[in-house]
Amino acid sequence: MKNNISKIFKLLFLSFFAVIISYSFVSCLEDNVNEYAATEDDMSKDGLFVGGHFNAMIKDVIPTSDVDANDYQRAQNLTGDIFSGYMAHIGTWNSSSHNGTYNLYFDKWNDVGFANGYTKVMGPYAKIFGKTEDKVYLAMATIVKIMGMHRLADNYGPIPYTKFGTGGLTTPYDSQEVVYKEFLKELKEATKELSDFVDVNTKGDKPLVKYDMIYGGDALKWLKLGNTLRLRLAIRISYVEPELAKLHAEEAANQKYGLLSDVSDIAQLKSYGGHAVYHPLETVWNSYADTRMGASMDSYLNGLKDPRLPSLFQPAAIDGAYHGVRNGLYIFDKAPYEKMSAPNVRKNTPVLWMTAAEAYFLRAEGALRGWNMGGSAKDFYEQGVRASFTQYGVSGIDAYLTNSTDKPIRFQDMVGYYSIAASSTITVAWNESDSFETKLERIITQKWIAMFPEGQEAWSEFRRTGYPKIFPVIYNSSSGQINTTVQIRRIVFPQEEYNKNREEVDKAIGLLNGPDTGGTKLWWDAK
Repeated sequence: MKNNISKIFKLLFLSFFAVIISYSFVSCLEDNVNEYAATEDDMSKDGLFVGGHFNAMIKDVIPTSDVDANDYQRAQNLTGDIFSGYMAHIGTWNSSSHNGTYNLYFDKWNDVGFANGYTKVMGPYAKIFGKTEDKVYLAMATIVKIMGMHRLADNYGPIPYTKFGTGGLTTPYDSQEVVYKEFLKELKEATKELSDFVDVNTKGDKPLVKYDMIYGGDALKWLKLGNTLRLRLAIRISYVEPELAKLHAEEAANQKYGLLSDVSDIAQLKSYGGHAVYHPLETVWNSYADTRMGASMDSYLNGLKDPRLPSLFQPAAIDGAYHGVRNGLYIFDKAPYEKMSAPNVRKNTPVLWMTAAEAYFLRAEGALRGWNMGGSAKDFYEQGVRASFTQYGVSGIDAYLTNSTDKPIRFQDMVGYYSIAASSTITVAWNESDSFETKLERIITQKWIAMFPEGQEAWSEFRRTGYPKIFPVIYNSSSGQINTTVQIRRIVFPQEEYNKNREEVDKAIGLLNGPDTGGTKLWWDAK
């Protein structure tokens, strides 16, 4: 792709191995490369070289490629999944002083997502870029790269990106503002390349069909995903860069091939073409027995009488109803908590990236802000809920959408003494006379339900908007670094970065405009 993407990553490829040494993640990179037994000479035919590394990338946007679920648990479940209110930890690690109670310095848990991003997403991308000039391959890989790297930026804030590969034995960081603007620019370029390809693809060619575990080489679906991801990131910056957000949002929403709109468009990682995927969350809730339904989910789903509840969670062993757990507990015996509702995720459940429902909710918020999304906030909101019901094969959508009575309910602690009143009075039915904030809360609350179990994105949206209103932790072990009421805003920089790249980390803290703690807000967290 002869554009800004190529300018950035030409140097990345040339000095990739020198740079990666500055990280402590060399062994991970080597494991990732050695996964493919063929030599480079062997890998020239049928896109094998590119396809192998593309396949590696998509497996670790959300970590799934480690031999067990440890990477997923530390990078996803013990961050976004619990901080979003989706789930609650019930593990007994370190006398319950860990991420779940806002101690962000235990056992280098928060190094994992960073390491995963650079060795298993950026690393394979650099190899793809250095091996091919195929514009379609590069466009698809760019969308995957940004899908993975925006998660890192939303965790840490400043990250190495535009200068990655140019720092010798150190790696400079970019501010989150610079990174996000580069993401949006690259997505515009990548979707243009895919659109041009779809325009002329009369034979139905399927790029990287043998290796694409998301869409099986369907370039049109990748284009729709790229447009929708661009819309997601545009909405993300709506409070800090409203005009730029509007520009990108309107271009993405009105691109001629459109956004994710149907259940068949859902972006999800699944077993395909001999490549097996097992959802690591199944291991976390089942084999490890370390997570259960969050109290906020309990309050909202039970209170709204949501028909999707059995699709999202399993009945509690204690009584066959659906019960959650408060976050931030000191747990010394998890046996009673194991009887609460577990996520309804099995080994063969696809790993969710982005849904058609989310695309409709993004358009609903854009329309609410007065942007040209091609329709009204009400219509997109209701289409989003309908799409979610269709995704799960659940009936009762018409009654649900007109329900203006049921509200979130008081959380009843079935184990301890931490029952709490409902945090919101939001209902489902759209009311055009409601205030902007009430409408926004309604949109985000339903988006939150529809995106389950993708807790990283749900946590980002909670931080950006304040919705849904989720219960705070019970015990806060941050020594005053994180406000219990405001809740956690980011993850601290990895300890390995302090050990190996200290000078650049110190500069990154300056870009963060606050201390390297979980209480410092990110650039886009500006409401």
